[in-house]
Amino acid sequence: MARMKNNTSAGSIVPGTGKTAITKFAEGVFTESEDSIAVEEPLEIRICNGRSGKCSRFAVTMRTPGDDESLAAGLLLTEGIIKGQSDFGTEKFKKIESNILEVWLNSPFSGSDGERYFPSYSSCGLCGKTSLDQVFVKGARIQHSFNSISPDIILSLPGKMHSSQKMFSETGGIHGAALFNLSGTMIVSAEDVGRHNAVDKVIGKSFLDGTLGDGKILQISGRAGFEIVQKAAIAGIPVVSSVSAPSSLAVETAETFGITLICFVRENRFNIYSHGTGISGK
Repeated sequence: MARMKNNTSAGSIVPGTGKTAITKFAEGVFTESEDSIAVEEPLEIRICNGRSGKCSRFAVTMRTPGDDESLAAGLLLTEGIIKGQSDFGTEKFKKIESNILEVWLNSPFSGSDGERYFPSYSSCGLCGKTSLDQVFVKGARIQHSFNSISPDIILSLPGKMHSSQKMFSETGGIHGAALFNLSGTMIVSAEDVGRHNAVDKVIGKSFLDGTLGDGKILQISGRAGFEIVQKAAIAGIPVVSSVSAPSSLAVETAETFGITLICFVRENRFNIYSHGTGISGK
């Protein structure tokens, strides 16, 4: 098995990537070489009660190291465990080891609502859900607070997001997500081997720095599945834009919660699947 050199340490050119020895075949010739690949490691998230000091394991997720606090905050927010900054204790996060993170809350966590004691893989959005009742969001319909968005702004988002994807440029094997305001200005961006993790990182970053309400458009690099639209609904993000296809349940969820869902955003075209009256020129 090839040995990988991890580039997540300080001073690395591209954190979150690693180098591994490979044998390359091209034009009939084998050569020994190195390749850049995205790092994938487990992160155990524990929820701790600031009053009792008791900690419970919430989830183990496969992720690209980096922005772990944002990932945890985004996951807890989109799972309905936290609602606002006041839910956190005085010290929000404690890194016990490189792959163990404690999240300290004011209230105890019973794990009975949306229980997720499970190993979650980087591609997983619904892993560990114990009943269909936990799948759909229990929340209010999003009220759009804008009149129109120019098609030119929508078309510009994938390129702007891509320009911030250093790990993708290095490895070609990582997902991206970004939050934009209605003028097309990027607020936050993130990368991860898991597309759901990338979205959680973006939502968590924006939640922690207080800009989540400014982020009206979620741009993603992969398929627009139900889980992505669900996370946007919980976070109050009214527009989801994807470079790839939606699923039927994603469209249904977007219709239900008032989200404008735009997919196949490529070059000079895109498809609007729900609530498209806010896109100018339609």
